[in-house]
Amino acid sequence: MTTPLPPTGWQPSTSTEHALLAAVENDDTVAFLTALATGALLLPVPPSATPAEPVAWPTGHHEGVTHVMAYTSPGAIAAGLPGQDVTYRVSVLTDLAVDWPDEAWVLAVNAGLPIGVRLAAAELATLTAASVEAEKPLRDAIQRQDPDALMSALLRTELVLPLRPGGPATRDLGDPEFPWWVLPDEQGRPSVPVFTSEARLRQALGDHELVVVSSLQVTEHWPDPSWQLSLNPETPLAAALPGEAVLTLRDWFGELRVVLDGAAEQERGRRVSAVYADPSTVGVPVSPPATQPMVEEEDEGPAADIPLRLQLVIAHRYLPSYLDDGYDRAAGLVHTWHGPGRDTPLRLYRRLGLLGAGSPFEESDEWVAVLRWTPGEDTPPEWGQGSPRMESLVVPNGTELRCLHQDGRDEFLARFDATARRWTPA
Repeated sequence: MTTPLPPTGWQPSTSTEHALLAAVENDDTVAFLTALATGALLLPVPPSATPAEPVAWPTGHHEGVTHVMAYTSPGAIAAGLPGQDVTYRVSVLTDLAVDWPDEAWVLAVNAGLPIGVRLAAAELATLTAASVEAEKPLRDAIQRQDPDALMSALLRTELVLPLRPGGPATRDLGDPEFPWWVLPDEQGRPSVPVFTSEARLRQALGDHELVVVSSLQVTEHWPDPSWQLSLNPETPLAAALPGEAVLTLRDWFGELRVVLDGAAEQERGRRVSAVYADPSTVGVPVSPPATQPMVEEEDEGPAADIPLRLQLVIAHRYLPSYLDDGYDRAAGLVHTWHGPGRDTPLRLYRRLGLLGAGSPFEESDEWVAVLRWTPGEDTPPEWGQGSPRMESLVVPNGTELRCLHQDGRDEFLARFDATARRWTPA
């Protein structure tokens, strides 16, 4: 990136611009592109344009190449196009990549400013590939107007809630004082704006105080069935869900917990039966029938000489979502890794209580995939202590995706890169 001299009077005016300028000063390209991808982009529109007209791409020509002009704030437009009467439409990099009109065109952001950058079409596609793929189920559901697909997509989505201006300081959704921001829609119905990324929130609201939560947290603590969920308002990925649909999502999560709790109770009963076995059979070896799955030895517990690492079991059908689609969410029982050679599918199923009616796991499974990561500063201290915990989380950077085999092999499959939002295979 080249850094031109700052134009007279320009100063960063948004959190995105402050982050971009800091990245330029530190010569940090990764931080620069990350800030660009999470902010809104303003595309100039001719003042004479009418709402009925198709929105034209604001283009200019430099060295024989067509450039699409975009800026990160009204102040940046004023500094980059001095003396011009300009209105604008608000977009994000992801939408530009999806609708990009010509591979020969170049995106010019903040041309002439210290935070200016030019991106070729291929660079734009690479930078947004993960976010485009992550939004694809949601985009498809909205285009098809399929409410079931929309709810299914939300189950896999991290959500961003804007906070009511001037509200209480609590950020706990379970707190009755949590500052839900309720606004009337066009028909006057109370609606809660909810966004699928910080970029989408900034596209609609600009800089605004927010909290990032899981869809599980939102459904569990939805405050009023009469309120509707307004998803990504004022963006191309806008949709609305009535409060009843939000409660349906909560019920889906509840059904999953019932299945897991039932399986855990069945496993506890099996262990009690094993402890209080018929005394006459104790110590008498019995060969299992050939049709039964192999019975493993009891779990020895965590190894004493290894650092704490957390683990979460992934149902087989979800593995392609991680490896192929860059999926970065997880839900399930967070537990402690027991160490090299100590985890196999059957041992995990028994320890976590994952066997039983309705479970996606079976004793005969020859392998199972797990997420494994080292807890960081943001990891709740109770994770990894005591019993496994049902949690919904965003996959931490550096998380390993591994395959545990029935014979004890612990195979490394991929590692998660949170910056690029993709899994790097072995």
